[in-house]
Amino acid sequence: MEYDTSTRTFDCAATLTDSDVLRFCREGYLLLPGAVPDAINRRTLDYLEHRVEAEPAWIPDGLTADDLEKMRRSTVPSSILLEPWFIEHVVLNRLLCGVLRSLLGPHVGLPVHMANHRVECPNRSLSWHNDGDHVFGPEMNYLEVFYFPQDTPTQMGPTEVMPGSHIHRRPADPYEAGVPCEGPAGTFGIHVQSILHRRSESTATGVRHMLKFNYWRKVPPRRDWIIEPDFDLQRADYGGHGKARYCAHMFYWLCGKGEAFRTMGGQAWPWSSRNQIGPSYGFGLAGGYLPDWRRDGSDGYALPPASQPASG
Repeated sequence: MEYDTSTRTFDCAATLTDSDVLRFCREGYLLLPGAVPDAINRRTLDYLEHRVEAEPAWIPDGLTADDLEKMRRSTVPSSILLEPWFIEHVVLNRLLCGVLRSLLGPHVGLPVHMANHRVECPNRSLSWHNDGDHVFGPEMNYLEVFYFPQDTPTQMGPTEVMPGSHIHRRPADPYEAGVPCEGPAGTFGIHVQSILHRRSESTATGVRHMLKFNYWRKVPPRRDWIIEPDFDLQRADYGGHGKARYCAHMFYWLCGKGEAFRTMGGQAWPWSSRNQIGPSYGFGLAGGYLPDWRRDGSDGYALPPASQPASG
């Protein structure tokens, strides 16, 4: 692990494979259960509940110790990002950073803002929503992370996500079930910021904390995670109709090939079926269409901008 305190970035070895990265492009989220040591989880709770003294590693320019204490007692306790023990075991958690390095490239920018979604349980669920200022597109310039410092089974109302909903806006039935991101204390969730999510209903009693923060890309994308020798870009599972073209575009963007991505539509690549007898046509297309991430057209496709190369 390389931690540059002057630029507030980290670098480490990537831990995801081609298949892992493509799965993230399809699903839009990933869980790391129990990644943070119990002692740090307890200290995080003590910090949030004001049972321990704050000991920031430094006080940023323009702020005072009083400012940090007010910050700590708010719903945006970004001051915890200055605590050495939190930096070492949460912000720079090795399991978390290996995933982030795989998806955001080297020299990842560390979070500057922390939200605490504190809930008194039992409580009702929230509505399905995309976070503010979300963007639908193939680019992965930042990722949102949440951290549960206490055991968060379904009874404690964990965050619930709608897998695959990060590629375009879609109506969400309030009774539609997603995937609860339940887990033991120290669980991380990593997700594309545009994914549909909500706080699920809680039936237990007690306080549920959920800390949420972002990491940032600092370099152009390229395929520098763990390369699988037998990974076939033409035959890979990008998803079904209405989804494959978006997930493939995202994967290609992460490979540094987003500008060259094209598809001809229909049953052409990147769509595929387990029951077909040969690879899908259209791989490496020299001309064609881009996915219409904004859904400006009725068919979900956009013509390639004239300024982009029409080569696959």
